[in-house]
Amino acid sequence: MNNPLFVSFRLESNHVKKVLSGAKVSMKLLRTVPIIIATTMITGFITSGCSILTGSATPTLLPATVTPIPPRTLTEARVIPIQNAALSFSLSGIVDEVILAEGKTVPAGGVIARLKGIDRAHAAITQAEVLRLSSQKDMDNFTEKSKIASADAELALAKAQIELKSARDARKTLDYQQVSNTTLDGMRATYFIALDDFNNAENDFEPYKDRGEKDLDRAAFLSKLSNARLAKDRALYNLNKAMEMPDPEKMAKGDARLSVAEAILADAQSTFDKVKAGPDPGQLAILAAALKNAESQVEAALAGLNDLELTAPFAGTVISNDLKPGQAVSPAVVVMLGDISAWQLETTDLVELDIVTIQSGNPVMITFDAIPDLKLAGTVNRVRQIGQSSKGDISYTVTIDLDETDPRLLWNMKAFVAFDKK
Repeated sequence: MNNPLFVSFRLESNHVKKVLSGAKVSMKLLRTVPIIIATTMITGFITSGCSILTGSATPTLLPATVTPIPPRTLTEARVIPIQNAALSFSLSGIVDEVILAEGKTVPAGGVIARLKGIDRAHAAITQAEVLRLSSQKDMDNFTEKSKIASADAELALAKAQIELKSARDARKTLDYQQVSNTTLDGMRATYFIALDDFNNAENDFEPYKDRGEKDLDRAAFLSKLSNARLAKDRALYNLNKAMEMPDPEKMAKGDARLSVAEAILADAQSTFDKVKAGPDPGQLAILAAALKNAESQVEAALAGLNDLELTAPFAGTVISNDLKPGQAVSPAVVVMLGDISAWQLETTDLVELDIVTIQSGNPVMITFDAIPDLKLAGTVNRVRQIGQSSKGDISYTVTIDLDETDPRLLWNMKAFVAFDKK
Protein backbone atom coordinates (compact mmCIF):
# COMPACT_ATOMS: atom_id res chain seq x y z
CA MET A 1 0.00 0.00 0.00
CA ASN A 2 1.47 3.32 -1.06
CA ASN A 3 0.30 5.37 1.88
CA PRO A 4 1.74 8.91 1.65
CA LEU A 5 2.77 8.68 5.33
CA PHE A 6 5.09 5.71 4.74
CA VAL A 7 6.40 7.11 1.46
CA SER A 8 7.40 10.30 3.26
CA PHE A 9 9.09 8.35 6.08
CA ARG A 10 11.07 6.24 3.66
CA LEU A 11 12.25 9.30 1.82
CA GLU A 12 13.29 11.04 5.08
CA SER A 13 15.23 7.96 6.21
CA ASN A 14 17.01 7.71 2.90
CA HIS A 15 18.00 11.35 3.19
CA VAL A 16 19.58 10.78 6.62
CA LYS A 17 21.51 7.81 5.26
CA LYS A 18 22.80 9.89 2.37
CA VAL A 19 23.93 12.64 4.73
CA LEU A 20 25.64 10.22 7.12
CA SER A 21 27.36 8.47 4.25
CA GLY A 22 29.30 11.70 3.63
CA ALA A 23 30.52 12.22 7.26
CA LYS A 24 31.79 9.62 9.71
CA VAL A 25 30.81 10.83 13.18
CA SER A 26 32.27 9.51 16.41
CA MET A 27 30.30 6.45 17.52
CA LYS A 28 29.13 8.21 20.66
CA LEU A 29 27.74 11.04 18.54
CA LEU A 30 26.20 8.49 16.20
CA ARG A 31 23.88 7.34 18.96
CA THR A 32 21.86 10.54 18.36
CA VAL A 33 20.84 9.31 14.90
CA PRO A 34 17.78 7.32 16.13
CA ILE A 35 16.46 10.55 17.66
CA ILE A 36 16.75 12.26 14.27
CA ILE A 37 14.94 9.39 12.58
CA ALA A 38 12.23 9.29 15.24
CA THR A 39 11.67 13.03 14.94
CA THR A 40 11.41 12.74 11.17
CA MET A 41 8.93 9.86 11.46
CA ILE A 42 6.70 11.69 13.91
CA THR A 43 6.77 14.83 11.80
CA GLY A 44 5.81 12.84 8.72
CA PHE A 45 3.06 10.99 10.55
CA ILE A 46 1.47 14.21 11.78
CA THR A 47 1.69 15.79 8.35
CA SER A 48 0.24 12.78 6.58
CA GLY A 49 -2.41 12.30 9.20
CA CYS A 50 -3.57 15.84 8.87
CA SER A 51 -3.78 15.43 5.11
CA ILE A 52 -5.91 12.32 5.39
CA LEU A 53 -8.19 13.83 7.94
CA THR A 54 -8.70 16.98 5.99
CA GLY A 55 -9.10 15.10 2.73
CA SER A 56 -6.50 17.21 0.99
CA ALA A 57 -4.70 16.01 -2.13
CA THR A 58 -1.60 13.82 -1.94
CA PRO A 59 1.42 16.13 -1.45
CA THR A 60 3.96 16.40 -4.22
CA LEU A 61 7.45 15.19 -3.24
CA LEU A 62 10.38 17.24 -4.57
CA PRO A 63 13.75 15.55 -5.23
CA ALA A 64 16.26 16.25 -2.40
CA THR A 65 19.60 17.80 -3.21
CA VAL A 66 22.47 16.45 -1.02
CA THR A 67 25.70 18.47 -0.74
CA PRO A 68 28.77 16.13 -0.64
CA ILE A 69 30.62 16.23 2.72
CA PRO A 70 34.25 15.22 2.82
CA PRO A 71 34.76 12.03 4.85
CA ARG A 72 35.85 12.90 8.38
CA THR A 73 35.55 11.79 12.03
CA LEU A 74 34.21 14.31 14.56
CA THR A 75 35.05 14.00 18.30
CA GLU A 76 35.28 15.96 21.52
CA ALA A 77 38.59 17.04 23.04
CA ARG A 78 39.96 19.19 25.83
CA VAL A 79 42.70 21.83 25.83
CA ILE A 80 45.87 20.95 27.78
CA PRO A 81 49.31 22.58 28.15
CA ILE A 82 52.18 21.05 26.20
CA GLN A 83 53.60 19.99 29.58
CA ASN A 84 51.94 19.78 32.99
CA ALA A 85 52.49 18.22 36.39
CA ALA A 86 50.64 17.78 39.68
CA LEU A 87 53.18 18.68 42.38
CA SER A 88 53.06 17.85 46.08
CA PHE A 89 55.41 17.68 49.06
CA SER A 90 56.87 14.23 49.64
CA LEU A 91 56.12 14.43 53.37
CA SER A 92 53.62 16.04 55.72
CA GLY A 93 54.45 19.32 57.43
CA ILE A 94 53.57 22.96 58.07
CA VAL A 95 53.84 25.48 55.23
CA ASP A 96 56.48 28.08 56.08
CA GLU A 97 56.19 30.32 53.01
CA VAL A 98 54.45 30.39 49.65
CA ILE A 99 56.86 31.92 47.16
CA LEU A 100 54.81 31.72 43.96
CA ALA A 101 51.05 32.13 43.88
CA GLU A 102 48.68 31.14 41.09
CA GLY A 103 49.48 32.73 37.76
CA LYS A 104 53.17 33.26 38.52
CA THR A 105 55.81 31.89 36.19
CA VAL A 106 58.60 29.73 37.53
CA PRO A 107 61.90 28.57 35.98
CA ALA A 108 62.95 24.94 35.99
CA GLY A 109 64.12 24.09 39.50
CA GLY A 110 62.47 27.20 40.97
CA VAL A 111 60.97 26.93 44.46
CA ILE A 112 57.18 27.34 44.71
CA ALA A 113 56.71 26.80 48.47
CA ARG A 114 58.62 25.65 51.56
CA LEU A 115 57.77 23.74 54.72
CA LYS A 116 59.06 24.64 58.17
CA GLY A 117 62.44 23.18 59.10
CA ILE A 118 64.58 24.81 56.41
CA ASP A 119 67.11 26.20 58.94
CA ARG A 120 67.66 22.76 60.47
CA ALA A 121 68.04 21.27 57.00
CA HIS A 122 70.68 23.85 56.05
CA ALA A 123 72.53 23.22 59.33
CA ALA A 124 72.51 19.48 58.63
CA ILE A 125 73.89 20.13 55.13
CA THR A 126 76.67 22.34 56.54
CA GLN A 127 77.61 19.73 59.12
CA ALA A 128 77.65 16.98 56.52
CA GLU A 129 79.77 19.11 54.17
CA VAL A 130 82.31 19.78 56.95
CA LEU A 131 82.54 16.05 57.62
CA ARG A 132 82.96 15.33 53.92
CA LEU A 133 85.72 17.95 53.55
CA SER A 134 87.51 16.60 56.64
CA SER A 135 87.31 13.04 55.31
CA GLN A 136 88.57 14.16 51.92
CA LYS A 137 91.47 15.99 53.56
CA ASP A 138 92.40 12.90 55.56
CA MET A 139 92.38 10.87 52.35
CA ASP A 140 94.49 13.44 50.49
CA ASN A 141 96.98 13.77 53.36
CA PHE A 142 97.34 10.02 53.62
CA THR A 143 97.93 9.68 49.89
CA GLU A 144 100.45 12.53 49.87
CA LYS A 145 102.29 11.20 52.91
CA SER A 146 102.42 7.78 51.27
CA LYS A 147 104.12 9.31 48.23
CA ILE A 148 106.64 11.14 50.45
CA ALA A 149 107.26 8.01 52.50
CA SER A 150 107.92 6.05 49.32
CA ALA A 151 110.43 8.64 48.11
CA ASP A 152 112.16 8.81 51.50
CA ALA A 153 112.36 5.02 51.70
CA GLU A 154 113.89 4.83 48.23
CA LEU A 155 116.49 7.45 49.16
CA ALA A 156 117.32 5.69 52.43
CA LEU A 157 117.73 2.42 50.57
CA ALA A 158 120.16 4.02 48.11
CA LYS A 159 122.24 5.50 50.95
CA ALA A 160 122.31 2.17 52.79
CA GLN A 161 123.53 0.40 49.65
CA ILE A 162 126.36 2.95 49.24
CA GLU A 163 127.41 2.63 52.90
CA LEU A 164 127.43 -1.16 52.71
CA LYS A 165 129.69 -1.10 49.67
CA SER A 166 132.08 1.32 51.38
CA ALA A 167 132.18 -0.81 54.56
CA ARG A 168 132.87 -3.95 52.56
CA ASP A 169 135.69 -2.29 50.63
CA ALA A 170 137.29 -0.93 53.83
CA ARG A 171 137.10 -4.28 55.57
CA LYS A 172 138.57 -6.06 52.58
CA THR A 173 141.69 -3.87 52.65
CA LEU A 174 142.47 -5.05 56.19
CA ASP A 175 142.98 -8.62 54.99
CA TYR A 176 146.13 -7.76 52.92
CA GLN A 177 149.75 -6.44 53.55
CA GLN A 178 150.32 -2.74 53.61
CA VAL A 179 152.33 -2.46 50.37
CA SER A 180 152.82 -4.39 47.17
CA ASN A 181 155.56 -6.99 46.76
CA THR A 182 157.57 -4.72 44.44
CA THR A 183 157.54 -1.93 46.99
CA LEU A 184 158.43 -4.40 49.72
CA ASP A 185 161.45 -5.63 47.70
CA GLY A 186 162.61 -2.04 47.28
CA MET A 187 162.28 -1.42 50.99
CA ARG A 188 164.30 -4.57 51.75
CA ALA A 189 167.09 -3.39 49.36
CA THR A 190 167.10 0.01 51.02
CA TYR A 191 167.49 -1.61 54.41
CA PHE A 192 170.37 -3.86 53.35
CA ILE A 193 172.18 -0.91 51.74
CA ALA A 194 171.69 1.11 54.91
CA LEU A 195 172.90 -1.82 56.96
CA ASP A 196 176.03 -2.16 54.81
CA ASP A 197 176.69 1.58 55.06
CA PHE A 198 176.32 1.33 58.83
CA ASN A 199 178.79 -1.56 59.05
CA ASN A 200 181.29 0.31 56.90
CA ALA A 201 180.89 3.46 58.99
CA GLU A 202 181.35 1.42 62.14
CA ASN A 203 184.56 -0.16 60.77
CA ASP A 204 185.86 3.22 59.70
CA PHE A 205 185.25 4.68 63.16
CA GLU A 206 186.90 1.80 65.01
CA PRO A 207 190.51 3.16 64.71
CA TYR A 208 189.50 6.59 66.02
CA LYS A 209 187.14 5.67 68.82
CA ASP A 210 189.69 6.00 71.52
CA ARG A 211 190.90 9.45 70.50
CA GLY A 212 189.79 12.49 72.39
CA GLU A 213 186.47 14.12 71.76
CA LYS A 214 188.11 17.14 70.24
CA ASP A 215 189.92 15.13 67.62
CA LEU A 216 188.60 16.22 64.24
CA ASP A 217 189.09 12.88 62.46
CA ARG A 218 187.34 11.06 65.26
CA ALA A 219 184.42 13.56 65.09
CA ALA A 220 184.07 13.13 61.28
CA PHE A 221 183.92 9.32 61.42
CA LEU A 222 181.55 9.46 64.43
CA SER A 223 179.14 11.75 62.53
CA LYS A 224 179.26 9.36 59.55
CA LEU A 225 178.50 6.45 61.85
CA SER A 226 175.58 8.25 63.47
CA ASN A 227 173.96 9.10 60.11
CA ALA A 228 174.44 5.51 58.89
CA ARG A 229 172.80 4.21 62.09
CA LEU A 230 169.80 6.53 61.62
CA ALA A 231 169.41 5.49 57.96
CA LYS A 232 169.61 1.82 58.93
CA ASP A 233 167.07 2.17 61.74
CA ARG A 234 164.66 4.13 59.53
CA ALA A 235 164.89 1.55 56.70
CA LEU A 236 164.32 -1.29 59.20
CA TYR A 237 161.32 0.45 60.72
CA ASN A 238 159.73 1.05 57.32
CA LEU A 239 160.40 -2.55 56.28
CA ASN A 240 158.86 -3.97 59.46
CA LYS A 241 155.87 -1.60 59.13
CA ALA A 242 155.24 -2.67 55.59
CA MET A 243 155.48 -6.34 56.45
CA GLU A 244 153.23 -6.31 59.53
CA MET A 245 149.50 -7.54 59.32
CA PRO A 246 146.53 -5.15 60.07
CA ASP A 247 145.87 -4.02 63.58
CA PRO A 248 143.26 -6.33 65.27
CA GLU A 249 141.47 -3.31 66.66
CA LYS A 250 141.09 -1.85 63.19
CA MET A 251 139.81 -5.17 61.93
CA ALA A 252 137.24 -5.31 64.75
CA LYS A 253 136.05 -1.81 63.91
CA GLY A 254 135.83 -2.73 60.23
CA ASP A 255 133.76 -5.80 61.05
CA ALA A 256 131.42 -3.75 63.25
CA ARG A 257 130.96 -1.13 60.56
CA LEU A 258 130.13 -3.83 58.03
CA SER A 259 127.53 -5.44 60.32
CA VAL A 260 125.82 -2.11 60.99
CA ALA A 261 125.73 -1.30 57.26
CA GLU A 262 124.12 -4.66 56.49
CA ALA A 263 121.47 -4.17 59.19
CA ILE A 264 120.65 -0.66 57.98
CA LEU A 265 120.33 -1.93 54.42
CA ALA A 266 117.98 -4.75 55.47
CA ASP A 267 115.76 -2.30 57.37
CA ALA A 268 115.74 0.18 54.47
CA GLN A 269 114.85 -2.60 52.02
CA SER A 270 111.98 -3.76 54.25
CA THR A 271 110.61 -0.23 54.61
CA PHE A 272 110.85 0.40 50.88
CA ASP A 273 109.06 -2.89 50.08
CA LYS A 274 106.13 -1.79 52.25
CA VAL A 275 105.65 1.59 50.63
CA LYS A 276 106.80 1.10 47.04
CA ALA A 277 103.37 -0.24 45.93
CA GLY A 278 101.59 2.90 47.21
CA PRO A 279 99.39 3.59 50.24
CA ASP A 280 98.61 0.83 52.70
CA PRO A 281 95.49 -0.94 51.33
CA GLY A 282 93.96 -1.50 54.77
CA GLN A 283 94.30 2.10 55.89
CA LEU A 284 93.22 3.35 52.49
CA ALA A 285 90.04 1.23 52.67
CA ILE A 286 89.20 2.70 56.09
CA LEU A 287 89.65 6.27 54.84
CA ALA A 288 87.67 5.54 51.65
CA ALA A 289 84.80 4.12 53.72
CA ALA A 290 84.81 7.21 55.94
CA LEU A 291 84.71 9.48 52.87
CA LYS A 292 81.87 7.50 51.31
CA ASN A 293 79.91 7.70 54.56
CA ALA A 294 80.42 11.47 54.67
CA GLU A 295 79.25 11.83 51.07
CA SER A 296 76.16 9.76 51.88
CA GLN A 297 75.40 12.09 54.77
CA VAL A 298 75.64 15.07 52.43
CA GLU A 299 73.23 13.41 49.99
CA ALA A 300 70.84 12.60 52.82
CA ALA A 301 70.98 16.16 54.11
CA LEU A 302 70.31 17.55 50.61
CA ALA A 303 67.42 15.12 50.20
CA GLY A 304 66.04 16.36 53.53
CA LEU A 305 66.15 19.92 52.21
CA ASN A 306 64.51 18.89 48.92
CA ASP A 307 61.69 17.24 50.90
CA LEU A 308 60.94 20.64 52.45
CA GLU A 309 60.84 22.51 49.12
CA LEU A 310 58.27 22.21 46.36
CA THR A 311 60.19 22.85 43.14
CA ALA A 312 59.22 23.06 39.49
CA PRO A 313 60.53 20.19 37.32
CA PHE A 314 60.25 22.43 34.24
CA ALA A 315 59.66 26.08 33.41
CA GLY A 316 55.99 27.00 33.42
CA THR A 317 53.12 28.77 35.14
CA VAL A 318 51.55 27.96 38.50
CA ILE A 319 47.98 27.10 37.47
CA SER A 320 46.54 26.31 40.90
CA ASN A 321 48.06 26.83 44.34
CA ASP A 322 45.90 26.79 47.48
CA LEU A 323 48.84 26.61 49.91
CA LYS A 324 48.95 29.14 52.76
CA PRO A 325 51.62 29.84 55.42
CA GLY A 326 50.91 27.92 58.60
CA GLN A 327 48.78 25.34 56.77
CA ALA A 328 49.26 21.69 57.65
CA VAL A 329 49.74 19.74 54.43
CA SER A 330 50.26 16.15 53.36
CA PRO A 331 51.42 14.61 50.06
CA ALA A 332 47.76 14.63 48.98
CA VAL A 333 47.75 18.44 48.64
CA VAL A 334 48.52 19.25 45.00
CA VAL A 335 49.84 22.30 43.17
CA MET A 336 49.26 22.28 39.40
CA LEU A 337 52.04 23.46 37.10
CA GLY A 338 51.74 23.84 33.34
CA ASP A 339 53.78 25.12 30.42
CA ILE A 340 51.14 27.23 28.71
CA SER A 341 53.48 28.78 26.17
CA ALA A 342 51.72 26.45 23.74
CA TRP A 343 48.64 24.22 23.88
CA GLN A 344 47.68 20.74 22.81
CA LEU A 345 44.41 18.87 22.61
CA GLU A 346 43.50 15.44 24.00
CA THR A 347 40.48 13.63 22.64
CA THR A 348 38.00 12.17 25.12
CA ASP A 349 35.57 9.89 23.23
CA LEU A 350 37.28 8.12 20.31
CA VAL A 351 36.33 4.42 20.39
CA GLU A 352 37.69 1.35 18.61
CA LEU A 353 35.81 1.92 15.35
CA ASP A 354 37.10 5.50 15.16
CA ILE A 355 40.74 5.01 16.11
CA VAL A 356 41.70 2.50 13.43
CA THR A 357 41.67 5.19 10.72
CA ILE A 358 43.65 7.81 12.67
CA GLN A 359 47.43 8.03 12.70
CA SER A 360 50.19 10.52 13.48
CA GLY A 361 50.44 13.33 10.98
CA ASN A 362 46.71 13.48 10.12
CA PRO A 363 45.48 17.08 9.71
CA VAL A 364 42.54 18.24 11.83
CA MET A 365 40.24 21.25 12.18
CA ILE A 366 39.25 22.42 15.66
CA THR A 367 36.39 24.54 16.99
CA PHE A 368 35.63 25.61 20.55
CA ASP A 369 32.35 25.80 22.46
CA ALA A 370 33.44 28.82 24.49
CA ILE A 371 34.92 30.68 21.49
CA PRO A 372 32.50 30.11 18.55
CA ASP A 373 34.39 32.40 16.19
CA LEU A 374 37.70 30.56 16.68
CA LYS A 375 38.69 27.82 14.24
CA LEU A 376 42.21 26.41 14.31
CA ALA A 377 44.14 23.85 12.29
CA GLY A 378 46.23 21.13 13.91
CA THR A 379 48.07 17.85 13.40
CA VAL A 380 47.86 14.51 15.15
CA ASN A 381 50.95 14.17 17.36
CA ARG A 382 50.44 10.63 18.64
CA VAL A 383 47.82 7.96 19.26
CA ARG A 384 47.96 6.29 22.67
CA GLN A 385 48.36 2.58 22.08
CA ILE A 386 46.24 1.40 25.01
CA GLY A 387 42.55 2.10 25.47
CA GLN A 388 40.61 2.83 28.66
CA SER A 389 37.21 1.41 29.58
CA SER A 390 34.60 4.19 29.69
CA LYS A 391 30.81 3.75 29.91
CA GLY A 392 30.86 0.38 28.27
CA ASP A 393 33.22 1.42 25.46
CA ILE A 394 37.01 1.33 25.03
CA SER A 395 38.18 4.90 24.47
CA TYR A 396 41.54 5.89 22.98
CA THR A 397 43.33 9.19 23.55
CA VAL A 398 44.80 11.14 20.64
CA THR A 399 47.15 14.09 21.26
CA ILE A 400 46.94 16.96 18.76
CA ASP A 401 49.38 19.83 18.18
CA LEU A 402 47.90 23.22 17.27
CA ASP A 403 49.40 25.00 14.28
CA GLU A 404 48.81 28.30 16.10
CA THR A 405 47.46 29.41 19.45
CA ASP A 406 45.06 31.97 20.85
CA PRO A 407 45.35 33.96 24.10
CA ARG A 408 41.71 33.12 24.97
CA LEU A 409 42.43 29.40 25.33
CA LEU A 410 42.40 27.97 28.83
CA TRP A 411 43.25 24.59 30.34
CA ASN A 412 40.44 21.98 29.92
CA MET A 413 38.34 24.06 27.51
CA LYS A 414 36.06 21.83 25.41
CA ALA A 415 36.83 21.56 21.72
CA PHE A 416 35.52 19.64 18.74
CA VAL A 417 37.99 18.01 16.40
CA ALA A 418 37.31 16.99 12.82
CA PHE A 419 39.84 14.43 11.56
CA ASP A 420 40.30 15.02 7.83
CA LYS A 421 40.42 11.77 5.79
CA LYS A 422 41.48 13.25 2.46
